[in-house]
Amino acid sequence: MSKKVLAVILSLILAFSVVAVPVSAADISLENFNIENFFNQIIDKLISFVLTYLNQFWPGYDDQWVGQEEYVPEHFYTGEETFDTEVADGAKWEMGYSGASLLDGIEATSGDYFLAGTLEPIAGRVPVRVIDDQRVRVYAVTDGVSGVVIQAVIDGFGFSRGDVQIIRERMEEFAAENNVVAINVSVLHQHSCIDTLGMNVPLAQALLFNTGNAAAGGILEDLKVEKNQEFMENLFTKTVLAMKRAVKSMKPGELSYGYADIGELIHDKREPISYDPNINRLRFVPDDGTTEIWVLEAGIHCTMLGAGPDELTADFPYYIERKIKMETGANVVYVQGAELAITSDCDTLNLPEDMDGVDRMVAYGEAVAERVIAIDNDVALDPVLNIKMQEVRLDVTNEILTLAAREDVLNPVIVKTEDDYQMITEIGYMELGNSVAIFLCPGEFEPALIYGGPESGDASWSGEEWGYEPLKNFTSCENVMVFGLCNDQAGYVLRDNEYHSMFTENEEINVICDTAGSAFVNAFIDLVASTKAAA
Repeated sequence: MSKKVLAVILSLILAFSVVAVPVSAADISLENFNIENFFNQIIDKLISFVLTYLNQFWPGYDDQWVGQEEYVPEHFYTGEETFDTEVADGAKWEMGYSGASLLDGIEATSGDYFLAGTLEPIAGRVPVRVIDDQRVRVYAVTDGVSGVVIQAVIDGFGFSRGDVQIIRERMEEFAAENNVVAINVSVLHQHSCIDTLGMNVPLAQALLFNTGNAAAGGILEDLKVEKNQEFMENLFTKTVLAMKRAVKSMKPGELSYGYADIGELIHDKREPISYDPNINRLRFVPDDGTTEIWVLEAGIHCTMLGAGPDELTADFPYYIERKIKMETGANVVYVQGAELAITSDCDTLNLPEDMDGVDRMVAYGEAVAERVIAIDNDVALDPVLNIKMQEVRLDVTNEILTLAAREDVLNPVIVKTEDDYQMITEIGYMELGNSVAIFLCPGEFEPALIYGGPESGDASWSGEEWGYEPLKNFTSCENVMVFGLCNDQAGYVLRDNEYHSMFTENEEINVICDTAGSAFVNAFIDLVASTKAAA
């Protein structure tokens, strides 16, 4: 409900700055007409018109972003031009791990830090209690031939590409010296960690002071509302240090892939139902018998305490890691998959109805960990590592997110077009051992884009069908993983025909544009095809 309230508040607050804008019913096409959908689209378009005016004509914003023709990629790692299909002479898996607490050295309950998880129009939420830790975990991997791939996974709600670029810039010299070909940063999308994105500041205050500061030429700079910059600097510093340590700690060993079915522990809240029922594991065993590294992936929202708790917790992934560490000693990096509206489901665990929420969170994490520990279907992967990255341009139609970016609430990469704006984000495609394909996806992907699922033309107001095959059909690899919220928070990514209204679904208010699904699918198809052509 808070997202719908936010949309109304935004439209009312901004109305003072708008010349009357006509909303024509001719702009709205409903094959299956009903009054509620018609009204919702009218309101959607009203909000869009109001925010478009502010974004294009409000003083102080004219020179914030370069034109699309002047844009030059910065701190972008393209990966490799050619993909190997055979094990090269001297190839050998090497892997390293490092991690750090983002809470060390700060007083999380001081009131200086906003919790992420829900949009807060009036006042941000601050943690009143710290349950566990908020961390960054990093692994580095190479086949000894293709260069080093680094991935940092941060406990946080989201992370903008502009902040990814800050980390990459600080890694440039080290990366060049150590043959690093890809640096990726993703988050686990906890709704209960200190805000790393910016959308969880008091948005009404940001609207007032940040917009006013732009119009006043910066004289209200001290009143601007944004995510805590000291916390972000701490995050940048510790993430860069952990990346370097992970690379320096790499050891030779064997890498394998396995999975466990946890389908009954997952609940998809949004039609059409589609998800990967497995938790996937990449298991690295060093030749010298020292600590193993497990990279896990599953698509499940981290909301065991609800979407807006006052406690700071890294949620169930923390307890997956803790259980595995206690039982096996392995270092764990859990990566968020394609999650859209997928949450945890404790029903099959038969937990007491009066069990405390924190205890349920612990029990869920440990139950998932037990499934992972019991995996016995591991398949050894040949030491063949391939990765390629590609930028993607999205036409921004969600003017709420454009406004948030203009006011320095978010830090995306944006360029101006002749009439509007584009968000420049990125995707990636990685293969391990010619057997495991990994799609690196910005934002929160609808699983059906990857794995397929029921057609849902009747769910769309236009009644249109989705005309694309699932992305898993475009790879020759037997196994598919998804690293979601990777290198950017590009919002929810839906199939185009499933886009509704911000007043009917929670996801729509965080959609960059209503054609993001097809834009990303086309880009991924081209990217995968380019790796085959190069090979």
